[in-house]
Amino acid sequence: MKKTLIALAAVAATSAFAQSSVTLYGRLDAGIAAGKTTLENNGVTTDTNNNGVMSHNSVSSYWGIKGSEDLGGGMKANFKLEQDLFPATGNLGVTGASGGNTNTASFNRTSLVGIQGAFGAIDIGRDYNPMFSVAAASDVFGLSRLSTVGLAGNVGSTIDRQVIYTSPNFGGFTGKLSTGHTDMTGVFTHNAHASGVYANGPLYIGLGLGNMEAQPSAGGQTTKTEGSALTVTYDFGVAKLYVGHITKKVTQNDKAGAADNTETNLGVNVPFGKLAVQAVYGRNTQKNDTAGATAEDRSGNDWGLGVTYDLSKRTTAFAKTGVVNKLDGTQAGLTYNSKYTETNVGIRHVF
Repeated sequence: MKKTLIALAAVAATSAFAQSSVTLYGRLDAGIAAGKTTLENNGVTTDTNNNGVMSHNSVSSYWGIKGSEDLGGGMKANFKLEQDLFPATGNLGVTGASGGNTNTASFNRTSLVGIQGAFGAIDIGRDYNPMFSVAAASDVFGLSRLSTVGLAGNVGSTIDRQVIYTSPNFGGFTGKLSTGHTDMTGVFTHNAHASGVYANGPLYIGLGLGNMEAQPSAGGQTTKTEGSALTVTYDFGVAKLYVGHITKKVTQNDKAGAADNTETNLGVNVPFGKLAVQAVYGRNTQKNDTAGATAEDRSGNDWGLGVTYDLSKRTTAFAKTGVVNKLDGTQAGLTYNSKYTETNVGIRHVF
């Protein structure tokens, strides 16, 4: 009798494991960087150094847990928890490529639970919005600290309290919609994002749109941020090309005019066996004619060069250099120029 019960328990456990799965995964990046922010304001130049052991040099670092359960009838329940890491200090929950000095033990990248079926998927929680994902796909440097794609998070990157719908894949096309609404004492926010992506073989075409409104206090000023992202990539085998265009517009309900930013980026990745060479170029514009704000009209060109070498399928050495976030022009009628210069070397590992 005991043997029969043990056998039945073993069968039941095996069946349960067969119907559900949990995966632990992550990516770690660490290296040595020499960075400098240069600001020229009305003829006075100020340099701020950012040197030493850093993370987010070639890509962001994170760890996560994801899983699914087969509900039968073609339905699945899914979850995903993902958190930023900064291996240079061991800090968790670091947001942004230049982070690392804070420690917030939260799943700041993704915290989702949802259901999936023939209709597509519905997820609820915190995640990257659809427009951000399209913008990120245009960056050969993976939105690291040295990146020409500075407007990727122009209408929010990761957003709390979202409801996200992802359509089924129709011959390579996938649509995505997300919305979030928070109305608490003293705080009101609303966001809506959408994307359409065609990814089939070597070709990727993505269009993303976003809208976010925020009112910090009851009856206070509402700030509206709108954006768009268009990305096209094509893998020729001998080289993969990246093209992206991003826009951002900020308006306030009690002021005329707007703050406008645009960004156009070109990138290429050329593999030579285990070695690969990357090059990027970006063009930035920034204007602000909002009434009551400091008038601003600036533009500039970014560039970057990099090389990677695969030590194994999961471990890669890298080196990068370039000048990004470059904007030259005027603010309040005075000369106002800025740029960020960096060279870094390091290693990354995925698991």
